[in-house]
Amino acid sequence: MPVMSGSDIAALIGIAGTIVAIVGAIVASHRSTSDKIQKGDDALHERINRVRDEYVRRVDLDGHMARMETNVKELREEGREGTREINRRLDQVLTTLQPR
Repeated sequence: MPVMSGSDIAALIGIAGTIVAIVGAIVASHRSTSDKIQKGDDALHERINRVRDEYVRRVDLDGHMARMETNVKELREEGREGTREINRRLDQVLTTLQPR
């Protein structure tokens, strides 16, 4: 069995150190990338939650708009009926005031 010289041991330690450094760099890079992905995911989830909380569903909006249209139609009809009643009363007043 050959005996290792000092330079062989130094080379072996250098190789081991290099391997440890490479593995450490890979782990650090993985953690950094993982943190960036997590921050991006958190920001995306925050945006999704904000959109969900601030905006209405299309079905709800359509239902609300249909109710508003119905109410506007009812108000218009009530206005027309009121105008007809006023005209009828004015006609009565005019016929009463006209000399015969």
